[in-house]
Amino acid sequence: MSGAKIKGWCPSLFEPMAAGDGLLVRVKPRVEGISAAQLRALGDAARKYGSGRIEITNRANFQARGFAPESVAPFAVTMLEAGLASADPAAERRRNIIVAPGLGAEMMGFARQLEAWLEQDDSLQALPTKFGYAVGEVAEVADLCILPGGDAPLVVLPGHCSVPAADPVAVAQALTHAFLRQAGDLTPRPRRLRDLLAATGPDVFCAIAGLKMPSLVPTEVQPIVGVGTMPGAFGLGLAFDAQTADMLRHAADLAERFGNGRLRTTSAGTLVLLGTGDNPAGLAEAARGQNFIIDPSDKRTRIKACAGRPSCPSALADVRAVAAGLAPLWAGVGVLHVSGCSKGCAAPGGAAVTLVATGWEDRFDIVCDKRADALPERAGVSLPDAIHWMTERHFCR
Repeated sequence: MSGAKIKGWCPSLFEPMAAGDGLLVRVKPRVEGISAAQLRALGDAARKYGSGRIEITNRANFQARGFAPESVAPFAVTMLEAGLASADPAAERRRNIIVAPGLGAEMMGFARQLEAWLEQDDSLQALPTKFGYAVGEVAEVADLCILPGGDAPLVVLPGHCSVPAADPVAVAQALTHAFLRQAGDLTPRPRRLRDLLAATGPDVFCAIAGLKMPSLVPTEVQPIVGVGTMPGAFGLGLAFDAQTADMLRHAADLAERFGNGRLRTTSAGTLVLLGTGDNPAGLAEAARGQNFIIDPSDKRTRIKACAGRPSCPSALADVRAVAAGLAPLWAGVGVLHVSGCSKGCAAPGGAAVTLVATGWEDRFDIVCDKRADALPERAGVSLPDAIHWMTERHFCR
């Protein structure tokens, strides 16, 4: 078990990260999803060994908070016993796969192949901890995504250009190994594929990977909402992706009562119950009673906020409280991101409007359509002035 580390990387089950409320660790569901029994085991262990506060990250991982140094190891043992992690810390570190709900057999087959390869290929040791994959959706946090296509599946690169591929897993493997070869030749060494593509261009990079270029085409991004009724499933939303151990137990109960007992996490920070029956009204009512968001038009599904103060030592404000206050005012046009600092962890790809805490007299910078660390439209404004600015531009009502 290594010691706690700081920002600039991703924690794992075996590598905790120091936060303002103790250590935090991440539990990565298998590509098959998570069973109700596993979800209960996770919730119970998070409460026994940590604070019981759990989040779903934009990588579709569970992030459990509030651990002491001596409680991380027994929590990890419990997760291994529940089948929720790879026993090899290096394999667990690089097992970063987002799987969209509702995949068909072919796409699920690709997800299984990816997971097996990531666990077994020791030549991937040098992969950065944030390097990851998505199957069935274009996730902004993923470096390579596999989508269904017309004549063939598509492998999508950052910038939303795609390569049609009869064997998309083999193409993803070739691109990953090309990244490892090229990244080692650059200074500073890129940690993400988008950084490498900015230096080489997608055509040169794909040529290095042995792929032909005429197939590069733009790919439209369809964001995953993951709330409410969907084909054969039902999504439970969480205000600002946060929940408690008790809510995990409630979700497990709902999965067994109304579905097939299995769930999936999403990059939108939701829990999706699989195999739900023909009683969405009954399921929705039961979920609403446990404080889950069940309406995809709920404004909170369009608002992102990080852990904020006091949970995160980098945060300069209690941004979840600010986000909760803004929710009734938000017009729902695009995403509102309230960030505790300029890292912008809750919306790394940017948002329609980002309010960035400055730490100075409860003031915020306003950033539009960019990442939180971009040059602001307005700097150091009070929250009432920020609301006035957003109202004038029809972001708030």
